[in-house]
Amino acid sequence: MAKTDYIMKDLTGYLFNGKYLPDYSHNGSLYHGYRNSVEETLFYDFAVQGYDLAFSYRGKRYFFMSGPEYVALSDEHFTQELQRFDDGNAALEQFKIDGKSIIELIDSLEDVESY
Repeated sequence: MAKTDYIMKDLTGYLFNGKYLPDYSHNGSLYHGYRNSVEETLFYDFAVQGYDLAFSYRGKRYFFMSGPEYVALSDEHFTQELQRFDDGNAALEQFKIDGKSIIELIDSLEDVESY
């Protein structure tokens, strides 16, 4: 699925992730409709807005840089591409840590930030 296939606009023109939909019934507009700030950062800031991403898992830091054509796992200085993904959602689904995707590890991620 290409980024253009999952980035949708609501009736007011506001962008949202069409694959990982926000649910405003729990928190209203807090966290852009996601359960917490980690989900907001992953599914909205990173996957929709295209911000770079950094997070920690079990003491190791991971970095992803977003470009117009793809997303890449990178070094800490965002200067070297280590692995490429078609888009933000693909990186969240396909990058594995201990055999699990980032999505499967959401509740275990620490220091999740977008840039």
